[in-house]
Amino acid sequence: MYVCIHCRQGLMDPVAQLDEVGHLDRYQCSYCGHQATIPPVAISVTQALSCLAGAGIALFLLFRHLGQALQAFQLGNGNMVTDLGLSLLATILLVGFVVTIIQAIQSMKTQLQYRHVPPRSG
Repeated sequence: MYVCIHCRQGLMDPVAQLDEVGHLDRYQCSYCGHQATIPPVAISVTQALSCLAGAGIALFLLFRHLGQALQAFQLGNGNMVTDLGLSLLATILLVGFVVTIIQAIQSMKTQLQYRHVPPRSG
């Protein structure tokens, strides 16, 4: 269970609406009624790790095609326009991966804000 960060007295209970796609992420405080979306940690971690891998590949492609574009510019051989286009595409992919990593980190911070409380026995 999670403790409400709004009132610090109630526990956050899952809110299930069948027509809602991400209904497992929605919680509502049993004391004050505060609602929040608390994403699962596993989803945020796998999202961040896969984006790190994708960002690494995009960074590799960016440096490779930028290097080939510079070589084509200096030596006059090869197709500089194609390499610059692929470099631009790799940059767009890299920006997308970085934005997704930032969103995953924010999701993890939200998860940590609502501290986990062990269930009461008895």
